[in-house]
Order: sequence, then C-alpha cells, then structure tokens
Amino acid sequence: MRRFCFLLLLSSSLAFISCDRDFNDPIGDEEARFNAWIQVHNIPAEAKKPSGLYFVSNTPGSGTTPTNESWVLYSYTEETLDGMVWLTSNQNLALLYSKYDNSYHYAPVFVKLDKAPKLITGYNRTLLKGVFEGLTYMKEGEKATLYIPYYLAYGTNSATNGLGYQSLIYELELHKVISDPRAYEKEIIDTYIAQNYPGLEPINDSIYYIQLAPPTVDTITLAKDSVAYVYYKGMFLDGFVFDTNIDSVATKLGRKFSSTDSLRVTIGGTETIKGFSQALANMKQGEWGRAIIPSFCAYDSSGNNSIPPFTPLIFDIYFSSKGKASIKPK
Repeated sequence: MRRFCFLLLLSSSLAFISCDRDFNDPIGDEEARFNAWIQVHNIPAEAKKPSGLYFVSNTPGSGTTPTNESWVLYSYTEETLDGMVWLTSNQNLALLYSKYDNSYHYAPVFVKLDKAPKLITGYNRTLLKGVFEGLTYMKEGEKATLYIPYYLAYGTNSATNGLGYQSLIYELELHKVISDPRAYEKEIIDTYIAQNYPGLEPINDSIYYIQLAPPTVDTITLAKDSVAYVYYKGMFLDGFVFDTNIDSVATKLGRKFSSTDSLRVTIGGTETIKGFSQALANMKQGEWGRAIIPSFCAYDSSGNNSIPPFTPLIFDIYFSSKGKASIKPK
C-alpha cells in the first residue's frame, strides 16, 4: 500500500517531509505530491483547467490573446515545486540560482504557437504543453503563474534535464502577440536604425552598412566570385555576441567559439549568409564595417540552433585580405 508524504507545520509555513515512496509507481507518487502541493498552497479550484493545468493571472493584460499559429514574445521562469529555479529568460535570476550560462542569450522567447511540446528554434528550450496552453489564456501585457502537472511538463523523460516525473511552476509574462513576424522584424530594425544611426539608408534595398574604420589598401575591392579572408563578430541587436573568430573578443567574453582562424568567403558563394557577402562586396581591404542584416538576407524564417526565426543580425567585419590568409586583427 502506498504511504503518502506527511505535512508538518513549521515556522508558520507548511513544508513537505520526504517519506517512503513507492518507486514502482513514480507517476502515482508525483500526482499525489502535486495535488497535495496545490491544496497546501491554497491554489483556488477555479484555477484548474480541464487538462489539469492550474492558471492564475497575477497582472491583467489588455492586448491581444494569441491563437493557434500566432507568434508570441514572452518571458519566463521555470521552477520545481520546491522553489528551485531551473530555467529562466532573466539573467539576474540565473545568476542568483547558479544557473547562469555566459553562452546563452537571456532574452524574451520568440516562437510560433503551432504545436507542443517542441524545441524552440534559437533558444535550446522546450515549449511545454502546459506553457503553450497557458499562453493561450493570456493577453498582451499579462503576467500569470502556471502550475503544471508532470504530463504537461517534461512527462516521464528524465534523460535530458532530470525533470521527468516532475510538476513545475512557470512565471510567464506575455509581451506581444505577432500576426506578421516579417512586419514585426522590420519595425524592430527601423527602431534600431532611428535610435542608433538616424537617416541611414539601406544598400541593395536590404542591408545597412556603416564604415567603422577606413581601409588600409584603398584599391583592393571584391567582385563576384572573388575570395576574401575576414574576421567578424556576429551579434543580435541588443549586442549579445553569438559568434566570432576574433581571439580578443572571445577572451573578453570568457567564451570559446568554433574558430579563431580567418573565414574564407567567396563573394556570391554559400560559405556565409547572403547579407554578409553583400557587405563585403562594398568594402576594401583593411576596412572595418558593420552590417545590419534583416533575416531574409540571413537565416530567414528557419533560424538555426542559436538564432531564432525572423531575427535581424549585426556583423562587424574586418576585410583582412583578398585571395590569401593574413594577420589577425588586434
């Protein structure tokens, strides 16, 4: 017969004390633990949804409610029932709970609500069934707490993060519901240009280019199919560096990247994204330049492991040499 955990009243608060658990039935144990936790913490019965999710709105919103296929921008903190923060989009919280990763981009999540669970492109995070459902109850500007039973969280899979058979608490803030991600991206770029480079016009009707330092060899340029060797720093608009092959940048950040060698680029080739090649074609040897690149000239609607879909990028580029490798920039 199963023996359930006892509850003791200590220091005016209720605390769980571990007891004999039936390890032959982890599902039953977790269901009992979750239901007891809900009862002890006085989560109102009316907060329970048919799925078993408990949804509590803390700060009402006044904007749009997302529907299936909407794109959303939200912040989150994921906790276990014992109050341990596991994942968060808040850098300060990650530091506080010793979960900080200096290679991770702490920022609101941008994702399409089309299915769950799924890996969120560009974030290495999972959109859980419970989070998906909770977001559909919210309006723009709303803050809510979700109490998620294990089967709407990571289920019975403990292989990747150790959270199988665990119910979770999610603190969510829905910042924005986006019906047209391409238009939203353009709005972000326009705002960034207006704040940082007012009056700057795009080249080739696509990327923006700013010269950071003049060339050292004013006569050497690049035509289609030319080969150049370059050093670069890739950033999001908020300045977070997602890639570089410049030693001094990596050292300053305390991180390691895939390469510290110069990058060989063929103008018009496939070694880099389209916008990178476009910027190089406007540079001369020894020049430092900054390219602001919309996603349709980068990773577009697909993104990749470290870059979300519809994400504009900034590349600081040093045109080192034409046709042969050269000395690294300082």
